[in-house]
Amino acid sequence: MAYYLVAGASGYVGSRLAERLIADGHRVRGLVLNPDTPLVERLAARGMSVWIGDLTRPESLEGVAEGVDYVYNLTSCFVLESTALRRTYVDGNQHLIAACSRARTVSAYVFTSNVTPYGDRGDAWVDEDAPVAPGHLLGEVMAEAERAIMRAAREQRFPAIILRVASIYGPERDPVTAVETGLATIYGDGRNFVPHIHLADLLDILVRVPTEAQLGAIYNVGDDQPLRQLELYGAIRQRLGMVPPRTFSPAVALRAGLDPSIVGALTASVRLDNSRLSHDLGLRLRYPDLLTWLDERLPVESALAVGV
Repeated sequence: MAYYLVAGASGYVGSRLAERLIADGHRVRGLVLNPDTPLVERLAARGMSVWIGDLTRPESLEGVAEGVDYVYNLTSCFVLESTALRRTYVDGNQHLIAACSRARTVSAYVFTSNVTPYGDRGDAWVDEDAPVAPGHLLGEVMAEAERAIMRAAREQRFPAIILRVASIYGPERDPVTAVETGLATIYGDGRNFVPHIHLADLLDILVRVPTEAQLGAIYNVGDDQPLRQLELYGAIRQRLGMVPPRTFSPAVALRAGLDPSIVGALTASVRLDNSRLSHDLGLRLRYPDLLTWLDERLPVESALAVGV
């Protein structure tokens, strides 16, 4: 039985990871900003010890990693809060790393980054050796946070692992529902590759990474076959009996006040190569691509019935 610290334990992924680890018989300490929520109270009732803290306030992290074997930094920040991005991702990682270094018990530190540091890579497959070329603020901040973590790994031999995680889908983040409710909008020509990973696969990966991945490594975490945005939404709309999707100019979104980082993330093409992760973990995904999930979520028979 290991002892895990989950920073961001009240988030979409963090809460489910904490629940999974507890179910597997491990001890879990959850770092949260607000303990007075039904979700945190439910996790506490199931055995998670709650630590109230803020990565941007290092004094609140004193002792947070004491006795802990493995640490996940799954914290997130609203893109619209641009002033908080650097404090959360750059300063926050440095503060948590310092707390882990003081504890002297941490064997692996896993940070969930995203694919924005790559920028727009067109149709080429993108592996972890590709140079970063962020095209907006979020990508720049994530790249800066990654550099700070890798510097600690090199200079202090800190046991860090960075995961560049694709767009997550699953319960409560359902692409079919997004299309049905009109929330799915394509900016640009829609031919950009958008990498995805199902929540179930991501949780399987997160559980294995601290003990099976290489310390000091960066891994792409996405499915085996990224889809073009137009291909994905076209397939969903076809099964729903809807007309093909429309596309809109990114300039329209910017004029409407949509944050440039959001527009940049929605229009960038990143054909993510997960070969390194697949090799090191011997990975076999439940959902190797989104169409596999779509066949389960909206089978052709159901799709035909919808179109009647």
